[in-house]
Amino acid sequence: MAAAMAFGGSSASAATLAPFVVAPGATSTINGGDSVIGAGSGTGIRVSNGATLNFAAGTSTIQQVGLGIFGASGATGSTINFLTGSNVTITTVTATGLGLQSSPGSNTTFNLDSNSRVTLIGYQGVNLGHSPAGTVNKLEIGSGATLRIQTAPVAGGQAWAKGVMLSSNASVTVAANGVLDIETTGGQYARGVELGTSMTYPDAFDRRFTAAAGSTLRVKTTGLTSDGFYMLGAGEAVMYGTTDIHTTGNDSSGIFLYQYNSPVSRLFLAPAAGGTANIRTEGNESHGLIGINGSQAQVSDAAFQTSGAAAVGLYAYTAAGQTATAIQATRATVQTSGTGGFGLLAEGAASRITFDAGTVRTTGALGHGAVLHGASTLSATGSTIAASGAGAYGLLLASDTGTQQATFSGGTLSSAAGNAIGVDGGTANVTLTGTSVTGAGDWLRVAPSGSLLTRTPTSRALDPSIDPTWATPPSFTSAPLAAGSPALANVRAVNAQLSGTVTTDAGSVSNVTLVDSTWTMTGNSNITTLVNDPSLISFSAPQGGVFKTLTVRNYSGDGTIALNTYLGSDGSPSDKLVIDGGTATGTSKLSIRNAGGPGAQTESAGIMVVDTINGGTTAPGAFTLAEPVTAGAHEYLLYRGAATADQAQNWYLRSSTLVIDPETGEPETIPNYRPETAPAVIAPEIARQVAGRMLDTFHDRMGDQYALLSSGERKAGWARVVGQRLKQQWEGTVEPRFKGNLWIGQAGADLLERTRHDNLSDRLGLFGAYGQASGHVDGFVEGVHGASAGSLRLESYGLGLYWTRLKQTNWYWDNVLMGNYYTGRSRSDRGVGADLEGWGLTASSEAGYSFFPRSDLMLQPQVQLIYQYTSFNDTKDEYSSIRYSGGGAVTGRIGLLLQGNADQPEKIRPYARVNLWHRFSRGESVVFGASDAVRTEYGATSADLRVGLVAPMNKRAELYASAGYGLNLDGNVRQAYFGNVGVRYSW
Repeated sequence: MAAAMAFGGSSASAATLAPFVVAPGATSTINGGDSVIGAGSGTGIRVSNGATLNFAAGTSTIQQVGLGIFGASGATGSTINFLTGSNVTITTVTATGLGLQSSPGSNTTFNLDSNSRVTLIGYQGVNLGHSPAGTVNKLEIGSGATLRIQTAPVAGGQAWAKGVMLSSNASVTVAANGVLDIETTGGQYARGVELGTSMTYPDAFDRRFTAAAGSTLRVKTTGLTSDGFYMLGAGEAVMYGTTDIHTTGNDSSGIFLYQYNSPVSRLFLAPAAGGTANIRTEGNESHGLIGINGSQAQVSDAAFQTSGAAAVGLYAYTAAGQTATAIQATRATVQTSGTGGFGLLAEGAASRITFDAGTVRTTGALGHGAVLHGASTLSATGSTIAASGAGAYGLLLASDTGTQQATFSGGTLSSAAGNAIGVDGGTANVTLTGTSVTGAGDWLRVAPSGSLLTRTPTSRALDPSIDPTWATPPSFTSAPLAAGSPALANVRAVNAQLSGTVTTDAGSVSNVTLVDSTWTMTGNSNITTLVNDPSLISFSAPQGGVFKTLTVRNYSGDGTIALNTYLGSDGSPSDKLVIDGGTATGTSKLSIRNAGGPGAQTESAGIMVVDTINGGTTAPGAFTLAEPVTAGAHEYLLYRGAATADQAQNWYLRSSTLVIDPETGEPETIPNYRPETAPAVIAPEIARQVAGRMLDTFHDRMGDQYALLSSGERKAGWARVVGQRLKQQWEGTVEPRFKGNLWIGQAGADLLERTRHDNLSDRLGLFGAYGQASGHVDGFVEGVHGASAGSLRLESYGLGLYWTRLKQTNWYWDNVLMGNYYTGRSRSDRGVGADLEGWGLTASSEAGYSFFPRSDLMLQPQVQLIYQYTSFNDTKDEYSSIRYSGGGAVTGRIGLLLQGNADQPEKIRPYARVNLWHRFSRGESVVFGASDAVRTEYGATSADLRVGLVAPMNKRAELYASAGYGLNLDGNVRQAYFGNVGVRYSW
C-alpha cells in the first residue's frame, strides 16, 4: 500500500508512510490515523500537475520534513483537499521549512473543507508561489474550518518566519465561520499575512485575500518589521469577518499596504454579521494601518491601537511623483499612547485621509491627533479627535511650500495639554463646519516650518525577504521639513465653537473667517486678517485682574465682540480689540460685560475698548454697542475718538457726554444716567402719595360733621372711591417726573360710638383700602433732560384705625393710624425692570373749628399734620442692585372750608375748601450698585381747591362727592386733578 501511494495509488491505509509523490492525474487519500514521517528534510508529499491529494476524516500528521506539501508546477493544477472532519498537523524542522507551498508557475489549490482543521508548525506556514497569467494558486478555508499556523526562525537560517505568503496570481479565501489563526514568534519580516510580489512576472497580476462575513482572521507577531497583514504591489484584501491583529515588535505595523508601481492595491476592512476588527501594535513606528504610494484602504467599524513611540494609528504616505494614497475610515476608533504617536497622518503629495463618525484619542507626548505633512488632505465628518499628551496638537499641518487641506464637518477637535490646530509652514486651508475646537493654549497656532512638527522622518528598511533576487527591494523614507518657511493659514469656521487663543508668529500670516460661530478667547491673541461674519468673539473673564487683547491687522464683519470691562471712571481696565497698522470696517457690535466695576462718571476720554496702533484706522460706524452698558446708575455709551488727534481712531466707553461750553469754549461733561433710575427712585414717594390719598382728610373720607351727627348714637359704615390724575416733577440727580393715575377703593365702619351729656361724641372705627398708581416716568436720561425713562406701577393694601371727636358743629378732631403693604414694578422703556415690595405706616391728626358768619353759612379753618414712614426692600434689575434707604416724612396742611345750608342739614350741603400743603424737606437716596447714590428732593409747597357736596338720601344714608385741582407753589411742576365719591349708612 505504501508503494502504491508513493507512486500514485488511489488510496493508502498504512499507519506510517514515507514521503511520497502523487503522480500526474492520480488521486491519493491519507486516512485518519496515518502519518507521513520524513528524515529531517525534503518534501513530505509532492502533488504533481493534475493530481489530487485528499485528507480523510480523522487525525493525520506530516513530520520531520523540510516541506510539508508541495503543489508542483503546471497549468492543469493540483488539488489538496482537507476533507470534512480531518485534523492534520504538519511540522517542518529545517531552516527553510514550509508547511504548504505551491510551485512558481503552478495552479495549486489548498482546500479546507467544512469543519476541517490544519495546523502548520515550523519556519514558515503557507507560500503560494508566482503563477503566470490565467492560473491562480489558492488557499481556501471553508465554513467551520480552521488553519492554525505557528512559525519561528530555525537556527542556521533566515529570520523570515512568515505565516501566509502570496505572490503573483494567488488568493486566500476564508469562508463564513472559517478561521485563519497565525502566530509568528521572533525573527524579522516575520509577517502574519504577506501579499508580496516578485520580478519573475510583471506586477500586473493580482494577489487577493478575502475573509467573508462571519469568518475570523487572527494574527500575532513578535519580530522586528513583522507586520500583521502586509500587501506589496498589485492586490486586494477584503476583510468582512472578525479581524484581530496584534504585533509587538518595532517597525511592525498592523496592516501595511504598498502599491509600488502597481495598478492597484486595495484594502476593504468592514466587519459584518456581528464581527469586530481590532488592530493593536506595541512596537516603535509600528503603525495601526499604513498605506504607501497609491494604496487605497476603506475601513469601517474597526479599532486601531498603538503604544510604541512614533506609532501612528492611520498613516497615508505618498512620495513625490507617485499615485496618491487614500485611506477612508468610517466609525473607526484610533488610540495611540506612545511619544510622537499620531492618531492620523497624511504625508506627501496628495495623500488623503477621510475619517467619518470616528474617534481619535492620543495620550503620548507630542502625540498629535491628526497630522498633515506636505501637500495632503484630511476630511473628517462627525468625528472626535482628541489629544491629551504634553505638547500634542489636535491637528497639525506642516509643509515647506505645499498646500494642505483639512475639512471638518461636525465633531470635535481638541488638545487637553497643547494647542488645537497648528500650521507649521506652507499654506494650510482649514474649514470647520459645526465643529467644536478647544485648545489648552491656542486653538490656532501659525508658525514658520520646522517650529512645531518635531519628528524623526519615518524610514522603512530594505526588505530582502520579498524576493532575494531583487537588486533594489522596495523601501521609503519620509522627508523632513526645511526650517524657516513662513506659514499661511486660511481658516474658515461656520457654525463652529472655538475655545482658546490664536498666535501668529512674525513673518507668518493667519486669515480667519468666522461665520455664525462662537470663539471663546482665553488669552491674548493676534491674527493677520479677521472676518467676523456674523459670529461671537467672547473674551473669557479676566483672571487676577489681567485683561486681554485681540490684535489684528485688518478686521471686518458684522458680528459681535464680547469684552470684559471694569466699568468705572476714565482709564478703567478693559479687554481690547487692537488694530495694528490696518483697518477696521463693517458694522460689528461690542457686548460689554462688567468685570466688577461700580459705575462712575467719566470726565475725559473714558475707557478704551478699541485701540489703533502703527497707523491703524477704524471706519465710522464700525462698532456699536450690542446692548446697554450700565453700572450703578450710570449708562456707558460708545464713542469714536476723544479730545486729541492720536485718539481719533480709538473707541471709548463714556458715562458722560462731552460738550463744549458755548460761553467758555471749554469741554464739559454731562453725566449719562440709565433710564431705569428715574422710575425706581420715585417708587417710595408714589407709595406715600397713594397712602396719603387713602388717609386724605376728614371731610374727604366722611363727608362732613353733619353726616356723623345725623347718625346720632347709631353706628355707621362708609365706602368711597378716589381717582386722581397726577403730573409731578421733583428735583434731584435724575430729575424724575411722573405722569399717571391713582385710584383708591376704601370702606370702613364704626366699631364704637359714644355721645356724652355735654354733646361731645366719639367714634372709633376700622377701614381697609386698596390703591393703585401707574404712569409714565421721564427724567434726566443719558445726558438728556426730560427724556422718556419708563413706567412705574404700584399697588397698595391698607388697613387703618380712626378716632373722631365732635362738638356738635363747633369743632372736630380726627386721628388716623394706617399701615400699608406695597408691591409693584418699575420698568424702563427698553424693558428692564425691577420688582418692588415695601411697607409703610401713616399717622394723621386733624382738627377744625367752625364759625358762622350767618346762620346758613359755616366757615371752618382746619389744620392737619401727617407723618409717614416708608420702607422698600432692596431689589435689583438686570444691571445692578437697588438699595432703598427708608425713612419718615412729615406733611402739614392748613385749610379753610366754606359750607352752605349750615342751618338745614337735611338739605344738600355744598362746600368749597382751599388747602395749603407743605412737605417738610427730606431728601431720599437710592443706591444703585455698590455706591452709586441717586438723590431726590421731595420737599415742596402746594395748594389745592376742592368743591363738593353732601346729599342726604334718607334718615340713614348720605351721599358725598368732591372734585379738585392742585398745583405746586415753589417752582417744581405739579398738577393734580382728583375726584372723590362716597356713601355713608348708619344703623
